[in-house]
Amino acid sequence: MYLLLSGEGKSDLGVCGLALDLCDSDNFQPGPMSWIVDQLIEHSQGYEFSHIENNCVSYVSKSYLVTNKPPALQKSMGLPGKKKPLETKYYFENARALAIAANSKSHELGAVVIAVLFHDSDGTASAGRGDWKNKINSIHAGFNKEGFDYGVAMMPKPKSEAWLLCAVKENPYQQCQKLEEVSGNDKGLRPLKEQLSDALKGLNSTAQLNELVRNGQFDIHQINMSSFNVFKDELEQAVKKALNWKSKE
Repeated sequence: MYLLLSGEGKSDLGVCGLALDLCDSDNFQPGPMSWIVDQLIEHSQGYEFSHIENNCVSYVSKSYLVTNKPPALQKSMGLPGKKKPLETKYYFENARALAIAANSKSHELGAVVIAVLFHDSDGTASAGRGDWKNKINSIHAGFNKEGFDYGVAMMPKPKSEAWLLCAVKENPYQQCQKLEEVSGNDKGLRPLKEQLSDALKGLNSTAQLNELVRNGQFDIHQINMSSFNVFKDELEQAVKKALNWKSKE
C-alpha cells in the first residue's frame, strides 16, 4: 500500500522541497494533515507502520493538478444537476487528475495507491465554489470517472484549523461541532487561524503543528466533528479495500 497526497500548502498536507510540483518521499515535507492521515491508516490497518517514515508516500501540488488537467469530457460529467453549483467542476477535475496520477503510480509500483485530495471548504460567502456536500460529491465523481477506487476526499469544514483547534482550545474536544459553523474567512472577526495561534501561544509553525499531531496532543480518536468523521470513514474504507486487494494476491 502506498500514499499519494495532494493539498493546498505546507500548513495542511505539506509541500515538495526544491519548488517541485511532484515529489516522492525524499523531497516531501509533510504537514500536520499528512500525519493525521498516517495515524488513521496505522489504526485502520491494525499494526504500526508509518507510510511517511517508511518512504511510502508521494505528493503532487495543486498547480500540478491544474497543469495536468485531463481533457474535457464530451458528455455530461455526471455532476449535480442544473440547480447545483457549476463551480464544483474545479474539484471534479482535480480529483480526475489525481486519480490519473494514482493509477500511474499504482502501475509503476504494482501496489494499491490510496490518494487523498485535500481542500479547505472555506464556507465564506465569496468562496464561489459550492457548498461542502457538493464539493465532496464532485471529488467522488472525479475519482469514479477515472475508475479509481481508492480516492479519499479530505475536506475540513470550514478549514483545517478547526480540526486542530478542537484539540487545543480551552475545553479540548468539547462541542467542537460549533467550530465547523465558523466562517472560513481569514479577514473576518477572530478567524480560526488567529484562534489557533492564541490557543498555542503563537507556537503554530508547520513544524510545531506536526509535533502537536505526532505527540498525540491531537488525538484522532477524540475528534468528533462531522467533516472529520466523513473523512475518517472514507479513509478507513479505502484502507480496508486496499488490504483486501493485498490478501487476494
